[in-house]
Amino acid sequence: MNSFALCPLQSGYSFSPGNNMLEQQLLGGFARQRSMFVNNVHMVNVSVLLKSKTHAQYFWAFWRSHTLNPQPFLWRLITDSSEMQDHTCQFVAESLSVGERQGVIYSVSFQVRCKPLNNGDLAFDQSIVDIWDAGGPVDMFNLLEQLVNESLPNALGGLA
Repeated sequence: MNSFALCPLQSGYSFSPGNNMLEQQLLGGFARQRSMFVNNVHMVNVSVLLKSKTHAQYFWAFWRSHTLNPQPFLWRLITDSSEMQDHTCQFVAESLSVGERQGVIYSVSFQVRCKPLNNGDLAFDQSIVDIWDAGGPVDMFNLLEQLVNESLPNALGGLA
């Protein structure tokens, strides 16, 4: 699987998280919901800057090879994590637009469907929710600091 080498611009970068739920709106109260899909894909609006002739040649060659013969590719993006991760992506048909040129420099904007290679750990997600339910991460660090700096030295009674 090919990897896309250009970095996305922060300007105009946005994504819609994949929704795994099916929902039926009711006349009153909460909607009826259930899990319908597994590992639904995110939609990402992205732009890349083509700042030289070689960047433009690479982009158009990559675009043509993945739209004339549609196939997934790897790209490092930020979606539902705070860090860049590898995602399996595919270009969305008819989403490409070319920005205004400034000499040889111009940007292209497009959409990709993507899914992180590592979908995360549900147990880890639940532990984050539990920490926030218990008062938040700052309170947990304060308890840890108190344990290490006060309770442990008092328990050792000067043995260390």
